[in-house]
Amino acid sequence: MDASMKIVANFYTSERAIKEFKDNDAHQLGLKIWEKDVVAKFFPHNASILDIGCGTGREAFCLYDMGFSMTATDISERTIEMAEQFAVESGRNIEFLLTNGLELPFENNAFDIVIMWAQTFGLFYERKNKLRILKECHRVLKSDGVISFSGHNKAFIEQHHPQYADGKKFFAYADTDCYWELFTVSEMETLAKASGFTVLDCQSGAAGNESENPIIHCECRK
Repeated sequence: MDASMKIVANFYTSERAIKEFKDNDAHQLGLKIWEKDVVAKFFPHNASILDIGCGTGREAFCLYDMGFSMTATDISERTIEMAEQFAVESGRNIEFLLTNGLELPFENNAFDIVIMWAQTFGLFYERKNKLRILKECHRVLKSDGVISFSGHNKAFIEQHHPQYADGKKFFAYADTDCYWELFTVSEMETLAKASGFTVLDCQSGAAGNESENPIIHCECRK
């Protein structure tokens, strides 16, 4: 496993991270404002969706309930176990898979949609790893398939939470090497184009309420 991916995997399998997932009870949370907008605008009815960095499954469960066919992956064995358990308990037919973060265990042209929401894309440290995962997404998408990926807004964090920012790094948790990378719209567009995608939309979108950080999200077509 890539050294930076080990940092991410170690943090998201730690008791600290698992406790936060449990405390937030992600299963009870719906889609964010911008996520709903993206689904309405870009996701065809009954599409097959790959959710990368699914955590305990918030997005996967919401999208499944909207009629989409869901497959979800994460680098944390513990969050995958939690998601699988809830899927069984709630009677949802979702496949959850453990991955190394940078390689997708799927055939070419397998999905209509790929999502990397919340801070997932910002956990691929270094430009080479961002391009690597985007190119993997391009590979597993069907012709004309759509990817939607998001990241924290650099300008917003620097203005409102400068104490947690170090250049492009956003240290949301103290005493850990794990951070979320910050982005501008132009940076995300450049990475998407370099990976072979056509950018359809890229903007800063509202989360759940005014107190939450706005997210830059980018939608592209293969």
